[in-house]
Amino acid sequence: MSTVAYSLAQSSLHWLSAPALLGSVGLVLTAQNTKKGSKSFGMSKGDLMYYHKSFGTLSFMLMIPRVGLKIMSSKVGPLLTSSGVEQTAANISHKALYGFLTIMPISGVAMGMYGGKGLPFFGTTISAFKEKNGTVAKYAFKIHKNVGYYGKFLIPLHVGAAGVHGVQGGGIFWRINPFRSGPRM
Repeated sequence: MSTVAYSLAQSSLHWLSAPALLGSVGLVLTAQNTKKGSKSFGMSKGDLMYYHKSFGTLSFMLMIPRVGLKIMSSKVGPLLTSSGVEQTAANISHKALYGFLTIMPISGVAMGMYGGKGLPFFGTTISAFKEKNGTVAKYAFKIHKNVGYYGKFLIPLHVGAAGVHGVQGGGIFWRINPFRSGPRM
């Protein structure tokens, strides 16, 4: 097991980002599978999309400090139980997940702000830019839709890999636990 854990800020942002991301992805997948005029979990398709966007706005707010910390922080070493192939796969999937965590909120914010509707946020709306730009909004939507497709694969891959490392005794949950004591980055 690696003896160094993620910083308190990094591990806290990881666990704060997870529900926002899972909420956003889960709600849009539910909305996509809800027929117009019917309800899922007591919510209409429009309600599901409203909360998808609210969780997406929250994801954007959390993404800014999270990515900033990731860029400025030193790298935590690989788990000692991981093979070279596992480490390479982990690096690729982690970069893909960070790309998803960055591109999705940015493209969602761009759609709302340039499309003129603003950003829904749990009972309120953050006002859109005064000048609409349909070209930017459409381009952002295209990116959001295409990149969003892959999130439903990246998230279970991340959770599954963490579970495998946990079962193998790799200490992955020890390293990312914001409540642990001991050396941190």
